[in-house]
Order: sequence, then structure tokens, then C-alpha cells
Amino acid sequence: MERRETLYPSILQSIAEGIVVIGLDRRIVFINRMARELLGLAMDTPLEGRRCDEVIKTELCLNNCPFDSGDGICKGTSHFININLYKEDKSSIPLCLNVAPLYDSEGREIGIIENFRPMSEAIRVIESLKKSNIILSQEKGKVDSIIESLADGVFTVDRDLRITSFNRGMENLTGLKEADVIGMRCEEVLKADNCNDACPLSNTLRRGYGMANVSERLVRKDGETIPVYISTAFLKDSPEGIELVATVRDASEIEKLRKEINDRFKFSSIIGRSKQMQQIFELIEVLADTDCAILIEGESGTGKELVSRAIHHESRRRDKPFIKVNCSAIVEGLFESELFGHVKGAFSGAIRDKVGKFELADGGTIFLDEIADMPLALQPKLLRVLQDMEFERVGDTKTRKVDVRVIAATNKDLKEEIKAGRFREDLYYRLCVVPVVIPPLRERKEDIPLLVSHFLEKCHTKMPNRPRITDIAPDALSALLDYDWPGNVRELENAIEHAYIKSRTERIELDSLPATILNSAEASHPRIDPSHGGESIDELERRHILELLKRYRGNKTMVAKTLGISRTTLWRRLKAM
Repeated sequence: MERRETLYPSILQSIAEGIVVIGLDRRIVFINRMARELLGLAMDTPLEGRRCDEVIKTELCLNNCPFDSGDGICKGTSHFININLYKEDKSSIPLCLNVAPLYDSEGREIGIIENFRPMSEAIRVIESLKKSNIILSQEKGKVDSIIESLADGVFTVDRDLRITSFNRGMENLTGLKEADVIGMRCEEVLKADNCNDACPLSNTLRRGYGMANVSERLVRKDGETIPVYISTAFLKDSPEGIELVATVRDASEIEKLRKEINDRFKFSSIIGRSKQMQQIFELIEVLADTDCAILIEGESGTGKELVSRAIHHESRRRDKPFIKVNCSAIVEGLFESELFGHVKGAFSGAIRDKVGKFELADGGTIFLDEIADMPLALQPKLLRVLQDMEFERVGDTKTRKVDVRVIAATNKDLKEEIKAGRFREDLYYRLCVVPVVIPPLRERKEDIPLLVSHFLEKCHTKMPNRPRITDIAPDALSALLDYDWPGNVRELENAIEHAYIKSRTERIELDSLPATILNSAEASHPRIDPSHGGESIDELERRHILELLKRYRGNKTMVAKTLGISRTTLWRRLKAM
């Protein structure tokens, strides 16, 4: 913890480029010393937590904000952008700005990172070249010098993807010298993750346009694997044989920052950025330090077992057994034997001694799932174990003692079960020392994008031979957000796996989702009929937009995604209404 809080910020503060990390809520997470100097702000001015557009004012904020892209953060954004930065005193300075998406370990977008450097010297050189009308070929030495001074790696390849140039930045990244790699295929040099099936350079040649900020992991000469972002472009007026240029940016520090930010949204395999899930994360940490009984309540598919395992994993019992008992799956006559064991001859068929679940869980945790289905006659014996931690095997007189943490879960209202005479009130209060209530997915839909990314990665692990899918179309995501999810997170996981199998493109499209979700989406967004009621198309569109604004409580980003347009287009239509 001390290393993370002192060393990493110290490194970033020393970099001679402005660096700003911005979360999905558009608020600044980190800003280094150079960025403050370029903005003309004092070091003691509090900036973390402020909205980015209050601090960093550029043309990008007005016309092409990365957060307003309908296809995901920074999609389509150039690796380098020449732009003006407006300071607090209203003056402006030209910058070379790089905007890259920030992903967590599961491939989910959690923000952006911007780094920029002053372009004053570069502009001076360019203007000098223009005024002097110097032929570009005569200035090749200057261009080479500029490329060699770049911190990022830059290399060029021919149509056979053989390396034709390799700057000093690439030498530093790979540990290889230019003289050793000229003429080699780039896959032999980089040995990156996507070289075999999704090479950005091959895709650029095939599609006819460049790619920006492709996440890769390349292997250095010493065998170390490092994360990078690769951007590609066609060379204009290139010498014969040279076709493509690629820039490679070291993402090691970004990954460290991303992991730190992502810790807020993932806890022991449970995923959620919603306020409800963050509160559950905090409660798990508190409960992990105690041995009290816990009752987890929630609808089927909300993740009650995941929460129980997280509590066990975070506790001092983590190295001891975690035993799960599904109370709804045990035959009533065998329930006592299943929990407490039996001795040979205790009943017909008891041909040998059997150890029960409580003994197996000794020192660890026992998870009683669907506790409401436990037979009423057995509940007093469970109450005794909870109070005294002792029991007898079926057919035995010897009292056995155990040290077990009991976690129970139910999707039923136990207070209603008590009223109906199916559950003991004293057992309920003994189990419910600390209740944990998991909200249904329909009440925390802001977690859906994170869960989708997680399940896409899980699908890739299960089906490694299929083309990898890491993205979802805006209309498909909108359909997922509109659906009520009666089966909760489990139903969402099944829906994503269904779509992953059906999809024939590089992202999840609307028509690959299950029929139940498509039918719900159609009912929520009926096709507009221009002849209905004599309304014009403009009137129908206006009414449709107003209905969406009401449904999403004024959230224009969600309205734009649902309509399949950008926020700028939506703003123009609203202004014309």
C-alpha cells in the first residue's frame, strides 16, 4: 500500500509530459505536475474530483469529447491530435494530445488517460519549413531526428509486414537494435498477443484504414511481457515498398493506475459499480472479521453464493473448507444424515459410518442455500448447532463439537414463511444476526455494462477457438438496459453466452440476443408509423425523443445510444424542437 501511494505517483510526477486520468463520471482521478504547469495552475490547487471540462478546456471538449462517442470511449480517436489548450488566463498553447481508453483487467472501459506535450518547437520548425519552401527530401535528417526523439515507439513495414525502420523508442521498448530487425517480419520481433489472428497491421492493409489504440502485449528480448497500445496508419507519399507506420506506446503505468481504479468495482469475483453493490462490498469487509451467522436474501440469480464465498475468502477461515449445502435438493428423509452424518446400522442402507457436512466444514464455513426449504422438524437441531456448536450423528449417542461459520441464503420472504408456520421464528433471528440483501439486477442497471464485459471475457476463456468478441453494439446494450431481468445476473450471463455463440461479427449485435430480450425491446420501442393519427414524421420523432428523455430521466447519453445517434446530433435535434 505504501509503495503504491508513494512510488507510482512519484514516477508520474517526474514525467516531462502532462498526464491526466479521468474516470467514467468525467471527474479527474489523477493529474501530474507537468499538466498543472501547462494549465497554469498552482500545485496546491485541489483538482482531483473536479469535472474534467472545468479544468481542461480544448476544442475536443466541444466537438469530439471521447465520452460522447456512441461506439465506446475513444473509438475512432487519433493516437495523436494537434489541439489548442486554453489556460485560466484565456491564453492558449498548441499541444500534441494523446487520448487512450483506460481498461481494467477484465477489458472493461473505466475511464481515459490523456497525455500531452507542448508543440511550440515543432510548430516553429514547420513554419520555418513552409516559409523557406524547403523540399521535404532535403529535411529528412530533421524528420528522422524528431522521430528518434519521440518517447513512443515508431516503426514502418512494407506490404509483406517486414520492418523497414525502427526508432529509438522501439529499441527501448523491445531491447532490440534497428540493425538486427530490419527485414524481419514484425510478428517475429514483437511476438504480440494478436499477431496470429487479429494483427492490427494486417487488418489495416485488409480494411484500408488505420486503427487506434489497439491493446497488445509484446515480448521483449529478455522475455519480459509488457502491455502496449498500437496505432496504425497508411503512409502518404511513402517511398516505394513502405506502406504502413505503427506507433507503440508503453501502457505499463496505465495498467497500474487502471488496476487501482478498478479495485472499486470488483471485490472477490463480485462485480458492480452501483451504490448498492459498493455498500455490499463494504459490508463483506466488515463481516469477514467476525464469526456471526449471516442471512443472505435476494432473488434467484442475484449472486448469493458469490457473496457467501467472498465472505469466507476474506475471513481468517479462508484456508479451511467452504461446504455448500443446497437445502432444496436433499430428500427430506436424508436431511439429518446429510448435515450431521450417521453411524453404521442407524437405518436401512447405512452400511458404513458417514461424516456429515458440518464435520466436513469444521474450522471453515458452511453455506446453507435455500434455507427456507429445510424441513421444520430438523430446524431445532440446526438451532442447537448455531447456539452450542455441537450435535450427534444419526444413530449415535456421542456428542461432537465443531467450529463452523454458518451462512444461510434464501430467495423467499422468511417472515412470510414464519407466518405460514413453515419456518421457526427463533431460528430466523439466530440466522439473521447480520442480514445481507442483494438487490435484483433491474435495480442496479448501471452494473450491466461492467457485467457484459466480464461475461464476454469469460466466454472467450470457455471458447478460445472462436473469434474473440470484446464489444457490444449500442442498440444491443440499450436492449439489455431496458430489459427487467427476472433471472437477474444468471440470466444476463446466459444471454451474453447465447449472443457470443450466435454472433458472426466482432461485436455483439442486437439480432444475436435471445428472443425474450428482443421481444421486450420491440415492445419498449415500437416502430413509428408516420400515418398514425395524422402526425408528421417530425412530430412523431419529437414525441419519441421526449418519451425517451422521460424514461431515462433526462440522461441524453442513454437517449442518444437508444436512437443510435451521437450526443451532438441529439443536441441539434433538441434545439430544433
